[in-house]
Formats: sequence, structure tokens, C-alpha cells
Amino acid sequence: MDSSSDAQGDDGAAPVRLHLALVHHPCVDRQGREYTTALTNVDLHDIARSGRTYGAETLLVVTPITLQQRMVGEVVRHWTLGEGAHKNDRRASAMCRVEASASLEDAVAAITARDGARPLVAVTSAQMPHPDLDWPGLRDRLARPGAPLLLVFGTGWGLAPRVLEYADLRLPALYAERALAGGDGYNHLSVRAAAAIALDRLRGAR
Repeated sequence: MDSSSDAQGDDGAAPVRLHLALVHHPCVDRQGREYTTALTNVDLHDIARSGRTYGAETLLVVTPITLQQRMVGEVVRHWTLGEGAHKNDRRASAMCRVEASASLEDAVAAITARDGARPLVAVTSAQMPHPDLDWPGLRDRLARPGAPLLLVFGTGWGLAPRVLEYADLRLPALYAERALAGGDGYNHLSVRAAAAIALDRLRGAR
């Protein structure tokens, strides 16, 4: 697998290996009921490209639906082995990091097998009443040697509560400064926008 995360930290040690998960199950609908969301092609492409830009090792697309898992594989093959690979090698470099997992637990197991250590699981959500680590704190952790990190994003109306409970780390919602300062509270980012903002907070130039 193509990787850009071999750069050494300031002390000569490799930084934490970062992985991403895009979860389609278990998520909640607008009534708070648990369900499975549909795969969206543009999310795969845009989050894969953001992940590649900021040095994420993999994008694991979590869905228990076999047909959707096959769709992920077909999209990846088109851009890495098929006609798409000849048209756009930059897209191939991003899409080769995408794979499907039947569950978040399977995604964690795959990373553990690949990296030799269980990843810490970090989640963010538009509704996160009790975060236990802020974004600067996670950025600092990523810059130091340690266990891999799996940063999890939900679809639909957000991750199911049991995913938040399963996580090792819960991050604050992504808000504009004006919202925190008494704005109208609007907070409805697309998942691909949220992923790009989160990655820039964690690994963007400062």
C-alpha cells in the first residue's frame, strides 16, 4: 500500500499511524432510531483524497451490507486497476487506501493485524455532550510515538450511541467560532467536509 506517513517526528520517532473510518452502520435517523445508511460515491472519493493529502493510512468504509461492500471494491478497482487508473494516477493514489469492513470491530481488527497494535478509536459527532479530549490534545498525541489511531465519522444523522460508548476518545463537535460565541447554532456539515476540517486540525500546517 502506498504510504506517506513514514516521516519522522521532531525527536526522530515516527508519529502515530492515522486511519479513518466512514461508518454506515450503526447510525441513527432523525428520530434517533438505529439504521444503516446508503453508500455515497462522492464521500468515498473526497474523504480518500483528504486522507491521502494528510497522511492517513486507510479509509475503512463500514457497512454490513454485502452489496455495498462489493460496490466499494468495484470503485476501488476501477481507480486502481481499471480505466480510471490510467486517466488519473492521483486519484488512484488515494483510492488504493480505501477498503470495506463489515463492522467497526472488524475495522479495528484489520488495523491491529496491519500495524501490530490495537488502534485507539476516536469519534466525533455534531452532538457530543461529553467530549473527553479536545482537538489540540489529539493533534499533540498524533505527533508523538504511540498506538495507531482510528478516527471515526458517521453518516445519516450521526453515529449510534453504542459507537460513542465503544470509542476510547470522544472529540468535541466541529463548530464555527461564531456559533460558540452566541450565533444561531447552525451545525450541519457534510461528512466529507467534517473529515477535511478534522484532518486539517490534526495534521495541517501551523
